[in-house]
Amino acid sequence: MEYNDRQIELKYQRLFNANFPKVKNFAKMLLKSEADAEDVAQDIFCKLWQQPAIWLDNERELDSYLFIMTRNAVLNIFKHQQVEHEYQESIFEKTLLEELTENEDALKNIYYNEMLLVVRLTLEKLPERRRMIFELNRFQGISYKEIADRLGISIRTVEHQVYLVLIELKKVLLFAFFLLPFK
Repeated sequence: MEYNDRQIELKYQRLFNANFPKVKNFAKMLLKSEADAEDVAQDIFCKLWQQPAIWLDNERELDSYLFIMTRNAVLNIFKHQQVEHEYQESIFEKTLLEELTENEDALKNIYYNEMLLVVRLTLEKLPERRRMIFELNRFQGISYKEIADRLGISIRTVEHQVYLVLIELKKVLLFAFFLLPFK
């Protein structure tokens, strides 16, 4: 069936009015955020507007299509958040290691040795398995995957254990830094 522009607009308006609240509520249930749910619903209806062939003569099957689109949009948000989180963790780790190593030139005196002693003591007080995972990765250069395979644990567990050690080291080193006398 052929539609003119006005008919398309009216049909879209009915589609929008009937389904926008359902799509938004479904997205909100998954995302737990009103603003994010609103964005998802708007994105979905923008895509629909650009592809009228999907909805013009297909109203009966549109409900499941809308919910699949919503679910996929939410999954994409979750994937993006995971990528951001992993990137932030890697930047944090890289920054910490750079901070630890770049200060080597400035601390070629006794304070440098004291810092190393603090790191060694901190590592000794960690649970044995966590320390072992950290040392395998950071001191022996073994990848997360290889460590996970060796120990029969997930890569995510290895990542988390290394992350926990880096957090502990950062806390201890910051504390030790404030105890050092300034010249």
